[in-house]
Amino acid sequence: MKELKYTILVVEDEPLISEMVMKSLKLEGYTVVVAQTGDDGLSKAKEIKPDLVLLDVLLPKLDGWEILTRLRDDPRCKDIPIIMLTALTDEKSKVQGLRGGADDYVTKPFSALELMARVEAVLKRADRPAHGGSTQSQVPVRKGDKIYLIDMDDINFIDVHRDCTYLHTDDDHFLAGNTMMEFEKILDSRKFFRAHRGYIVNLRKIKEIVKVGASSFELTMNDPEHRKIPMSRRQTSELKKLLNI
Repeated sequence: MKELKYTILVVEDEPLISEMVMKSLKLEGYTVVVAQTGDDGLSKAKEIKPDLVLLDVLLPKLDGWEILTRLRDDPRCKDIPIIMLTALTDEKSKVQGLRGGADDYVTKPFSALELMARVEAVLKRADRPAHGGSTQSQVPVRKGDKIYLIDMDDINFIDVHRDCTYLHTDDDHFLAGNTMMEFEKILDSRKFFRAHRGYIVNLRKIKEIVKVGASSFELTMNDPEHRKIPMSRRQTSELKKLLNI
């Protein structure tokens, strides 16, 4: 039996499946918290910050896709590993989950043995320093046919354009080999913030936050071009908490 060191949140509205999953996890030594609605699942995820979430897609009140999006947009919860549980077996649904930030995707019906193996694999991949950042200090990037190593502290912001990820410094921009999700896992969450689905910004490189509409804001970056980064009211509220403003 595993040592009781991981807490797993199960968000599943079907009692038989929820009970089976909970018993299987407890037999393996995990601490288990259960939620039967999307609202309750989202609330518990933010409250207890579990080591992993098993998230059903078709939930009452708030579906799994929306919960996935909200957790990935929340700087306090964005690094929590998430495995989607669903009866949707089409490729489009699977791609939607993985592109949305899910760490794995398990289709119903599934065996307890398969689920436990996937849980263990995801937890192993997610195992990293407690502060949520990385000990990695440089990231490899490409410019033309040359490869460079860029210091993390020199990153101004990272964005996505036409399915390619670009890293921007004060002086130049480079093609990066990492996806946005991969960058979120290797960047120090105390220094970088997912300001938008398509942008990660260096908190120390922000010049100002400007309101541009009733519920929309922009970040002005402290680079020579003073690039503008779009933000929602919710993202802006989270950023102000991080910056203590």
